[in-house]
Amino acid sequence: MDEAAPAGTARYSRFWLYTPFVLLLLIAVAWSAAWFVIRSRASEAVDAWFATEARAGRQWTCQDRSIGGYPFRIELICNSLSLKQGAVTASLGRVESVAQVYQPRFIITEIEGPLKVTDGQVTVQGSWDLLQTSFHAEQNGFRRLSLVAEAPRVTVSGLAPGEIATSGQHLELHVRPNPSRSAEKAYDAALSVKQTTIPVLDALVGGSERTDIDSDLTVTQAEGFRGRPIAEELERWRSAGGKLDVLMLSLAKGSRRAEAKGELRLDEMHRPAGQLSLAAAGLDGLLDNVMGRRNGALLSALLGQGGGAPGQQANGRPALSPLPPVRLENGRLAFGPFVIPNITLPAIY
Repeated sequence: MDEAAPAGTARYSRFWLYTPFVLLLLIAVAWSAAWFVIRSRASEAVDAWFATEARAGRQWTCQDRSIGGYPFRIELICNSLSLKQGAVTASLGRVESVAQVYQPRFIITEIEGPLKVTDGQVTVQGSWDLLQTSFHAEQNGFRRLSLVAEAPRVTVSGLAPGEIATSGQHLELHVRPNPSRSAEKAYDAALSVKQTTIPVLDALVGGSERTDIDSDLTVTQAEGFRGRPIAEELERWRSAGGKLDVLMLSLAKGSRRAEAKGELRLDEMHRPAGQLSLAAAGLDGLLDNVMGRRNGALLSALLGQGGGAPGQQANGRPALSPLPPVRLENGRLAFGPFVIPNITLPAIY
């Protein structure tokens, strides 16, 4: 007859049998408590940020704010978000920001429209099918901001010479501080817009084909948004010596293609000024429009943009031909040595 196992041995075996489950329960309880502490601190941080903004004169309103995301995320949701500072007001639809609890400085936000920003004179309105942003923060600022939009539609009214309306299929924007030009308060921006419709470009170049735009830019004296009217923000930027370095601007519209590099700024009369070097293919229609049919045809022939057979690149597109630089000065537009008639650059504010 077998002898019964000692009582101590039985208790020891059961202890190791249940220990994993007990530890798992304790971890779950500890994690839940930690999440609620993080949630509370996140709420306090949001309140503190709103208070700091209010002291600076920026009144944010997060309608029906809620914070969730248990167990691994922190989600901040506003059913609508609005801003008011002085004459400037802005509003958005539902905004949802998400950060992982183990990576709190990387924030992904999904924003619903419509967008409306106005200072009482200039109004920007926008809508989209999908808009998402990502924000990489650092202890002393931000490292990178990215924005992606599907089917964006934007209308700007109140600026000279008239309303600007555009729409596109896909938009991407990436912004970061320029680490080598911090003394100039410079920021790099990369913008890409695919299959966009720009009526003013259709009228200038001819044709109704959609346009692809790619650009790499650096903006100096780009201080943060202060909530002043847009005209005051532009004047601050101009007075501080701000400029726009066009590292690359590429446009493709059907068979028409152009690339530009150079520098732009605002002159004392608030008009665009600067110089761009160009290379293009298929712009004979543009030259006809701005120079007149006879002068445009002559200039096209001189520049190789006319009826000749241009060289072909490997992808089958016409090769770009260098063009004389475009100069914007004293309210006039010059193409090489030629001042383009009937075009006057207006003050934009």
